[in-house]
Amino acid sequence: MLFVRGQAQGINLIEMLIALLIIGILATAAIPLFTSFIQNYRISASANNLQAALQYARTEAIKRNTHVYVSFSTGDTWCYGMNPGSACDCNVPSGCSLGTGQYGAAQKISLSVSGMTGNAFYFEGTHGAASASSSATFTLYGNSAPLITLSINRLGNVQLCSTGISGYTAC
Repeated sequence: MLFVRGQAQGINLIEMLIALLIIGILATAAIPLFTSFIQNYRISASANNLQAALQYARTEAIKRNTHVYVSFSTGDTWCYGMNPGSACDCNVPSGCSLGTGQYGAAQKISLSVSGMTGNAFYFEGTHGAASASSSATFTLYGNSAPLITLSINRLGNVQLCSTGISGYTAC
């Protein structure tokens, strides 16, 4: 069999190394973008879950015609709990009869709250109004800039805004 120069099939070692080098450069450039995307997704999911829980607590207050308290434990490992009639400790299993949400250090999200007495507030049973205008702020570990802020006004309306994540109104 005769081999004719220029009709060889396949790739040689140099072509394969160049292709691997290009793939490596693209992967290295994509890792920070992917990490940022995952962090923003985690914060958005946490804020949306809390917003849904607060809307549930308000609905339960009106349905039961009683105060429903929402209590927070803040910091790097944080939680919230909902309970009719009195504040509860979300760190105690089954301590909040309407449910809890707990987030550990693996999420790398910190929560801080303001405008609340003892890190708790309530929705009143007649119209679902909040006991105080309050807010919860979500940040990443080691970063003091808030990424998502959840605001509760005196009428009991819950709104999300963000300074650094698209898809939310600006704060």
